[in-house]
Amino acid sequence: MRRFAVILAWLWGALAQAPQLYAVEGSVTYVGRMPLGSWQGTNPTARGQVRWAEPEASGRVCVDMSKFDSGIGLRDNDARGVLEVAKYPQSCLDVSALRRDGERAVLEGMLEIHGVRKFMRIEGTLRPEGDAYRFAGGFRTRFTEWNLKPPTVLFLTVEDGLEVRLEARAVPVR
Repeated sequence: MRRFAVILAWLWGALAQAPQLYAVEGSVTYVGRMPLGSWQGTNPTARGQVRWAEPEASGRVCVDMSKFDSGIGLRDNDARGVLEVAKYPQSCLDVSALRRDGERAVLEGMLEIHGVRKFMRIEGTLRPEGDAYRFAGGFRTRFTEWNLKPPTVLFLTVEDGLEVRLEARAVPVR
């Protein structure tokens, strides 16, 4: 009987550590500045799947780069031109780790934008919602890090620095 209890405890521990597959949906918001103010655009197309057993994770979440929306058509068309969406239609994060400490979380992986891949460490929060999770975080970057020329709005050039905010909900795949 004792052997059965040990095997059952081991099996329970192994199952608790088994990676769970999650379907991910979310949005990315970009905040930039220019000499006369700031602008913001959102892309609600973040989709993918991630397998997670803390701290290890694997999977891919991508954004359709043609869906950037700042509410101003001229600016959106210019952004799509700068991003060369016909040549680089998606931006994807290949997730490699997700660590948490209470609600604080760090998401890590290789991010590809405009054909450039870089390791990213994205700090934020991870909150449980039943058996699902909601991640909210962000990072700062520069257009030039991704071989992009900062866009212009009329005659004003957008500053090179850019804030990127992520929000995503991960739901277990059954």
